[in-house]
Amino acid sequence: MLFIESKTLSYPLSGLERIQFLERLQENGHTPVIRASRLNCFDHVLLGSDRARELETVMANSIQTENNESYLQGDLFCLKDHVLFVTFEELQTELFGLRSGIVYDSKTSEPLRKFDDFCREIRELLRIEKNDASQRNVPDWNQGKPLMPEGFKRFVGRQDIDSMYTSLRKDTMTKRILAAARLEDERARAFLRSTREAHIEGYAAKLLTGYTAESCEFSIQGLEDAGLVEREVQVSCRKTGHALLRLPNAHALVVVTVSDATCSECGAAVADERVEEVIAPTRLASSLLEDGAWLINRLHFLLREMGVPESEIAVGPSEGEGYGQMMANICGEPFLLVARDGDLTPAFARWAIDLEIETEASHLVVVATGMVHNQARVLLQNHERRRIVAGRDFELVLADGPVAARRELLSAFGRVSRRVIAEHLCVLDGSAGLNVTSLIMAKFDLLRSEDDAETSHLSHENSASQSAHSIPRPLALAAGASPGPDGAIDVEIVSDSSPTAFDAAPATDMATETISEAHASWE
Repeated sequence: MLFIESKTLSYPLSGLERIQFLERLQENGHTPVIRASRLNCFDHVLLGSDRARELETVMANSIQTENNESYLQGDLFCLKDHVLFVTFEELQTELFGLRSGIVYDSKTSEPLRKFDDFCREIRELLRIEKNDASQRNVPDWNQGKPLMPEGFKRFVGRQDIDSMYTSLRKDTMTKRILAAARLEDERARAFLRSTREAHIEGYAAKLLTGYTAESCEFSIQGLEDAGLVEREVQVSCRKTGHALLRLPNAHALVVVTVSDATCSECGAAVADERVEEVIAPTRLASSLLEDGAWLINRLHFLLREMGVPESEIAVGPSEGEGYGQMMANICGEPFLLVARDGDLTPAFARWAIDLEIETEASHLVVVATGMVHNQARVLLQNHERRRIVAGRDFELVLADGPVAARRELLSAFGRVSRRVIAEHLCVLDGSAGLNVTSLIMAKFDLLRSEDDAETSHLSHENSASQSAHSIPRPLALAAGASPGPDGAIDVEIVSDSSPTAFDAAPATDMATETISEAHASWE
């Protein structure tokens, strides 16, 4: 995903002044791409006679005289991880001015600082080049950030300070972020729900009978590492199997066994009852499973991982119906994300439609982990059709999990980025002789592919090293995974085809950088 920032400056420059301005920028280390290619063309025309700049002046005057057009519409300045640009365009005051901007992605380091330095440098050059006879002053830059949509403002306004504070705190905790990634596996969620219900009923031993540590070691160990389950010592009645006591460790068991406590079921001494080590869900697991909070936490982390600023993300409070809601402002376009850890039912679809009407979002992203009901799909598709017929630029995305949502969001964000960048740089297409927006998008795609190849190589080496030194820990008693989903996913719905969260160990490693950034912002 690419981002763009721009500023405008009400300072007109004539044709020759624009050439001199680009020359001064090049002397300061900023090579103009379009002008450099033209000078190279002139050099080939003159067979290397070192008079390319004279020919450039002749061509500039000729174009201005014959076509009443400017020879220079602007230029690009390409650096390793970002692209700077300057365009000379007509402002609302019917005077020609400057627009400066930067195009960058989520991996660009300190993009706003680099852009501010570039704008400061431009203003300093214009002050030096100012003609004393004209007495033109160099004004300050005007910020050109995209406006925040009104629907996004209302969505943020509906949240009280406490809910916003709580959402921020939850989404920036390392344990919650890593645990939410583990809960992408349906088997893990089913296991946690079963163990939680069993412990509430006090009959965990009977529920877990028949399962061995080897049958689900890979999942339970992952849950324990993520802080979703913990080991406890359980004392249960030998006759009825009902749980009597759950203790945190064996030391606490010693205190109970030396006492004169008796079983409430059969009257025998507690020291003579059955003692087992069991797996119990933690408070973290209970809070994440409640109202599908893990899904909203996961989506929030994915947005931050894509580079969306925290200030452009708003998480709505839970209404106790199992539905999650959040919005993101992407280059001035509002995205509404609604999520449910379960089936996409007609009731959930109607709730999503009502919320979209209220927020006036131009993109509705519906994420559900279960089966999609036909009536719900029809309701959403009819709503999308009505929006488009009414003349609105509307997009509907259905995804059956965080992985599919990430893939579709990246595609949607890319389309928005391309459209916004084209609005700023389409004026340079004629000067460059090609689509400048496509050129910039291709540049970042190549850089991203190189980084992905390097990251994949390092992750493979780290995984091999960890697997060579990893030693599984024994379990006294383990639980079995619950059956998988029993419903078929419609072919039109985007499906998660990647490995599960427990098998995708590199995905947890990829989260480290964004987690560190979230901790820094929270502190």
